[in-house]
Formats: sequence, structure tokens, C-alpha cells
Amino acid sequence: RPKVTMSKEARATLTAGRRAKSRQFKVALDEAWNQLGDATKTIASAHHKSIRHVQNELYIGHGILRSRCTKPNMWNAFCWKKNQDSENRNQGRDTLKQLVREHKDEYSALSKEEREVLLKEYADWTKMKTTGTRTSTKSKIIDITQTLKAVENELNSLRCRTGAETILYTTRGSTNLPLRGVTFTTEGVEHFMHSVMSIDNQDLVSKMEGFAIQGIKGAAKNHQDRVSDARSAIHEIINSGLRKITGDPRVNMQWTHYFRNIIQRYQVMIVGWPDNISFVNLSKVSSALPELERLFDLWDTRITCWKTLTDEEFTKMCQERNEKLKSGEIEDIRRRT
Repeated sequence: RPKVTMSKEARATLTAGRRAKSRQFKVALDEAWNQLGDATKTIASAHHKSIRHVQNELYIGHGILRSRCTKPNMWNAFCWKKNQDSENRNQGRDTLKQLVREHKDEYSALSKEEREVLLKEYADWTKMKTTGTRTSTKSKIIDITQTLKAVENELNSLRCRTGAETILYTTRGSTNLPLRGVTFTTEGVEHFMHSVMSIDNQDLVSKMEGFAIQGIKGAAKNHQDRVSDARSAIHEIINSGLRKITGDPRVNMQWTHYFRNIIQRYQVMIVGWPDNISFVNLSKVSSALPELERLFDLWDTRITCWKTLTDEEFTKMCQERNEKLKSGEIEDIRRRT
């Protein structure tokens, strides 16, 4: 095939034509989206539904229309007819095998007229049949995961091309969706929220989830509930460990009188407590959820744990405590009488 060399004017004309068609296509798409938006608002107003609800139904319905098969199938019609018989109903997954085994010859022997009648009868029945489509929770999670992955890839590509940095937060807007909050940051702003704004991403996503579900009250309540649950879990693991190592099923942690009621009485102590968390009752500690979760992980992995003191270790600890009391470094907190 001979190669055709176009002149400069012809190439310019062709390029201009392509650009004009591209603009027209984009304009048509914009008009379609505007019309769809107006239709969504109209439907929501007329049927007293939220715009989000209508958008969700439109999106799912579009997929149903694309995937639905409208042409009736002869074999399906035959199977449907046989399934109408009382002896073939409610046979479960073995019904198809039974139909193929017992009625294959009968299906092959059908005349053209019989097939047409059966097909028409089946088509009429499908028009009257009420169908429902259920979007499973699993499919929603997969949809969210795959979409976010595609978005993250696009944002990383955008950063490579233009240097733009992005922070993205995603959370569920309904309790029906078991989705944990998702945080995404490009490399340039990976530590921005924590180091500059002093905001923990998980705290932010947690409050964002509560706000999305219940409004401003939900944001605070959701965070408070998670903090309370974390404290309760830590209290439980501390007390259960103390009861196990002492053999006393009724003993509980004594924060105020820790040395006298725990160390002196049972000769045990806590080791591995993190330096950034004060060794006091957890209800008085900062409510930063990440710190509490980290403390729980330390206990759960036994990095922080109860330890039985040897006689030498116990004697040394008592001597050190007495020296601190004499120097005034610590005060002896006595029980009120």
C-alpha cells in the first residue's frame, strides 16, 4: 500500500477537525451530566428520597440494564416448564442434572410449533415476573477497594508528572457497611498531619466516620467510644495478668497505692511501660487513641507485662524507693483515714 504524504495545510485541517469533534463530544457529555443531575434532583424531590439514594439507584440500575439478557432461551423455557410440575419443584441444585438426565430426549423431540408455543409462554411469564436485585456487602467493599486503588495510582502518577501532593481520607457513611477508614498520602506530605498539624490520621478518620453517620454529635461520640473501649481493654488485660501471676482471683490494679498494695504485697511489678505514657490511672491519661492502642499492643505482645521480683530485686527496689522518699523526689501517698 503506497504511503500518502499529506501537506501541511491538510494536516492542520485534519487536526482542527479532530479537535472540534473532541470539543463537541465533551460538550455533549457535560450536557448529559447536567441533565442527569437535574433529573436526579427532580426524582428525589418527587419521591421524597435523598439525592444520594437516587444516585445510587441510578448507578446500580445502569449496570443491571447493561447486563440483563432480554432474549428468551429455548432450553431455559423448557427447564422452566418442567419446574412448574409439582414433582420437580424445590429440588435445589440437583434439578438441572435431573432434567438433563431424564428429559433430554423429550427436549430434542419437540417440534417447531411446540417450541414456539413454549417459548411464547415463557416470554409472557418473564414479563410478569417480579425480580429484585441485591447489592451484597462484599461487592460494595470490592468496588470501594478497587476504585480507591485506581485513584491512588492516578494520584501517584499525577505527582510524578506535575509534583502535586495529595491527602485523601475515605470513610463509610452508613453503619451497614463494615469498612474501616482509609488514609492515603503521597510521599511529599506523608508526615504532614502528624508532625505539623499534630493530628493523628486514625483519630481524624474516626471522627470523620462519626460525623458522616450521625453528624457533629456522632463525631465526638464515635471517638469517645473508641477511647473508652481501648481503656477498658487495657484495664482488663492488666487485671487478668495480675490475677494470673499472683494467684489471687479478686485482686485489681492499684494505681495510687501501686507500691504498697501491689509490689510490697505480691512482690510483682510491671515492666516495659512506654515512656511517653504516664504511669497513672488510664482515665487520667491523655485521650489520644493511638497511644492507647499502642499500649494495648504492647500488653498483647507481652512487651509490657507483669514480672515476679526476686528477693534481691525486691530489696534493691525498696532501698531505691526509701532514698527517693528521703530526698523528696517522691511522696509517700497514704490512704485517708
